[in-house]
Amino acid sequence: MKATNVQKKLIYCSICICCGSILLSGCKKLFGLKLQENQQHIVSTIDPHINKSAWQFLKDRGLGPATSPNDTIFKRMYQAIIYSGIDTNEYLQPNRTFIFLHNDAILRKAGTPAVTQGDCYFGKYKVGSPAVAATKWEDYPQLQVKNYLLSLIVRGEHTFENITPDPEFDTTYMPKNYDPLNPESLITFRVINDRDSRLRINDFPGSDFPSPGLASPGLQARTAGILSTNGPIHVIDRVLFFQRH
Repeated sequence: MKATNVQKKLIYCSICICCGSILLSGCKKLFGLKLQENQQHIVSTIDPHINKSAWQFLKDRGLGPATSPNDTIFKRMYQAIIYSGIDTNEYLQPNRTFIFLHNDAILRKAGTPAVTQGDCYFGKYKVGSPAVAATKWEDYPQLQVKNYLLSLIVRGEHTFENITPDPEFDTTYMPKNYDPLNPESLITFRVINDRDSRLRINDFPGSDFPSPGLASPGLQARTAGILSTNGPIHVIDRVLFFQRH
């Protein structure tokens, strides 16, 4: 005999109640399959504090610590500091922001045969006549190297805590009027307003900083927001300069 509509509804409701009871009972299996057990997911954020001064951090990764002698990503910057004669105490003073040069920001070669690229310091600032790419810091006057290093030290602390999507103009320790393209010794920071929060330097309306493949000018930091005991550090892997249209 066929079930009536009322009987069908009663059977359907019974099945639903039975399934609900199984799910709510804390049973570890459903139809012979184990239910997913609750897992405690620990959420953590990488601590940006390095618990050392900017100068110690630069030396550790410029000379290579005993525990990792091949970690020398700041080797060429360290060589620039020694050659220029800049007072190394500049990297120990508080309330500053430091731009560190990855080796690629100073010398980067590509192609076959390998050619020094124009987006590194030795490739942008050529030497001699006819002008060719430099091969070492000694190809430049010491004062030029020193003042470039000072242009990478910024007054005040500028990191993700206070940088906004709008470019902020800050002052570096390079002497004013030394660079005719940047007589006020300025630098700008801004954070891209997206989920990646990328830090960009000298990205502002009117900037003459080339950025191939990007809609806006400026330079994107390779690693940003490293917090030393005397100020934040931002690492770049291309040459940095300030220039308006």
